[in-house]
Amino acid sequence: MRKINTRSIINFDNSATTYPKPPAVAKAVAQAVERYGGNPGRSGHKLSMRVSEKIFTVRQHAAEMFGAQTENVAFTANCTHALNMAIKGVMQYGGHMIISDHEHNAVARPVYALSKTRGVKYSIARTGKTDSETVENFRRLITPETKCICCTVASNVTGRLMPYRELAALCKANGICFIADGAQACGLVELSLSDGFNFLCAAGHKALYGPTGTGLLISDGEYSLSTIIEGGTGATSALLEQTPF
Repeated sequence: MRKINTRSIINFDNSATTYPKPPAVAKAVAQAVERYGGNPGRSGHKLSMRVSEKIFTVRQHAAEMFGAQTENVAFTANCTHALNMAIKGVMQYGGHMIISDHEHNAVARPVYALSKTRGVKYSIARTGKTDSETVENFRRLITPETKCICCTVASNVTGRLMPYRELAALCKANGICFIADGAQACGLVELSLSDGFNFLCAAGHKALYGPTGTGLLISDGEYSLSTIIEGGTGATSALLEQTPF
């Protein structure tokens, strides 16, 4: 196989997936395959313990980066997976939610699907010329049934930065869950749960420079999520009910 000269590449699609990756990333992925071959949390032998320790360390670093508690950082397959977990986990039993007119399909499609399968009502807030106009457009759509606002931090089409701090304050004032799509922003914009996010969803393969097939769901711990997928966890294995932690 001919080796690609990455120095000759100008990647205008870098925001979709960063390339080339830093050499340290390739080294870490290779090391994961070569060294960390145990099953974490399933056994007490050296291989399992080594992987468990590494996973905790990575989770700890992610928590520090985004101002979260280590136990509130979950690994996902990508940002779409994280958004589906957050949106469907909050809205599984109905209610009303608001999204912006700048949302990626990773938000728009799960919300639409919930409107067909779970009776969820949703409104789309128009993005104004100013941040204050945008926030006011969201405010007008809030009803007594509104459970959640889901909004991108930065648009993947225009690069528009949404007024996420102001929207977070709006949610807090009205007792509404705030889910943020940080796919295009995490790694480029300094984001933290202290900005007011209840859930921050991130893609590992974009500006965080990780490999494809990686993502993060970061929570402030205030809201519990209903599960959208069930299976083995290595804990409470004798029970058919999904582990609640």
